[in-house]
Amino acid sequence: MTDKNSNKKNQIRQENEELKKKMEEEFGAASQWSSPDLSPEMENDFLKHIMEFENAWKNTKKTTVYEFLGKPVFRRVENLQPEEISAELERMYTLMEKNQISLDTICEVPDDELYRFITEELFNEEIDDVRIEGMMSCYTYEEFHPNHEYDLNRYANDFIQSYLDKTSDDYLHEISSDASKSDWHKHFRDAFSRFDVQKFEIESLNYNLETAKAEVGFECDIQAKVEGESDLFRFVGKGKFGFVHQWDFWYVDSVEFPKPYNESSAVRN
Repeated sequence: MTDKNSNKKNQIRQENEELKKKMEEEFGAASQWSSPDLSPEMENDFLKHIMEFENAWKNTKKTTVYEFLGKPVFRRVENLQPEEISAELERMYTLMEKNQISLDTICEVPDDELYRFITEELFNEEIDDVRIEGMMSCYTYEEFHPNHEYDLNRYANDFIQSYLDKTSDDYLHEISSDASKSDWHKHFRDAFSRFDVQKFEIESLNYNLETAKAEVGFECDIQAKVEGESDLFRFVGKGKFGFVHQWDFWYVDSVEFPKPYNESSAVRN
């Protein structure tokens, strides 16, 4: 029995090597499909699945989402009664799900706009004409129609967290190309050894896509400590970010914090 099992495993290992050689000849880099953690049987199943996947994509043609869905009958949004829109939108979602297509939103979008987007824009999107079990083609509404207010609000909050985190320089990925060539962001940050954000709230937000600029006003209470000193500085009040729109994203171009006061000196006085 042991010899039979051993022979079977050897046969599977040999088949796996042949599969990997074939994949390398046809698709290249076969080493990426192997793992020492997999048993010969598991590796064999995995390699066959990858081979099936690669073959399915090898001669794939392009089509539109509308054709991929079978050219469904639909009415334009302006031809629907308000009470019909939600039901028609649900019908479209059901049809897309059956055909391995999903549409998500980051922010709340009205049903009539989603229906319009699907039938007037998404239907025209080019897609690979291939169906593989378990694979979905995923779309997000905001990829086509960005919500700039949401993005600026999020980027401002993300930046303040990463910028005042002295354990990382990740904030450098969130500043504009011009800002990255300057030292203003380093001078302020390097002047203190620790920051504690007691309060940070967005108060105003304005953007202009024609000029590719935005301004985000905020109110904050930030405590800052200088290494080796007992003094505590507080930045309390209003400040603002300047943003620029580059490569389809908003990047921080400038920051103005409220004037600080020395809390320790204030207490002593």
